[in-house]
Amino acid sequence: MKVNKNYVFFNIGVLLLMLVASFYIYRAFKNDGPGRKIMSTRIENRVSYRYITKSVLNPSGRKVIYGETGYEEGSANLVTSIVVNYRAFDTLLEVIILFTATAGVLSLMRKRERHEYVESSPIVKTAIPIINLFVVVAGVTIILYGHLTPGGGFPGGAVVASGIILSLLAYKYRARKSVFLILESFGGLGIIVVGFFGIVLKSSFLENFMPLGPIGGFFSSGIVLILYVLIGIKVLSEISNIGISFIAHEE
Repeated sequence: MKVNKNYVFFNIGVLLLMLVASFYIYRAFKNDGPGRKIMSTRIENRVSYRYITKSVLNPSGRKVIYGETGYEEGSANLVTSIVVNYRAFDTLLEVIILFTATAGVLSLMRKRERHEYVESSPIVKTAIPIINLFVVVAGVTIILYGHLTPGGGFPGGAVVASGIILSLLAYKYRARKSVFLILESFGGLGIIVVGFFGIVLKSSFLENFMPLGPIGGFFSSGIVLILYVLIGIKVLSEISNIGISFIAHEE
């Protein structure tokens, strides 16, 4: 019986990967030695504990108390603390990836043949403005309160964009991509400008340079609120542009 050499090499490669993965899993769960372990018996040694107590710069380990000030990062929402503060630079790269995907869609759809518009029913045209009232209010709220509750610029921007797309579907709009391109540029450049202010006023890119309020307050997270607004503007602009390319008549 003839054995395929590629099949043998593939099995050897899978075996080596499994051995390496098993070694790292073993080391992650083993508690002795230097460094922080995933399953350390002391919960205060876990990275998650330091995020929850917001003691990354202050190792005193005090608990987060609603309305109290003096934490190194004032976002009440743990996810926001990680995504837009501790990993803000990574979030900027995610925004760039979304921009790249949008640019690719626009390039592919540029030469698409336009078809005749199908008129929406009076029921749809009457309902869309009412629906959009709730959609826009919900989207803006998700953006503005992302540092206090689950949400932020990415989901909030997508919600607002869905309202814009609903309008494009319901009415015979001659949409202008240039408006959304300007908004998209404003959001992207705004994030870069805020990041450079962190270098000028503090010491690193995207470092917080604004005062922090009490935990749970609307103005409690420094530049996080500004970043979420800019991210929301950029996301809603990019998703709206994709919608225009697919369903709307362009002027």
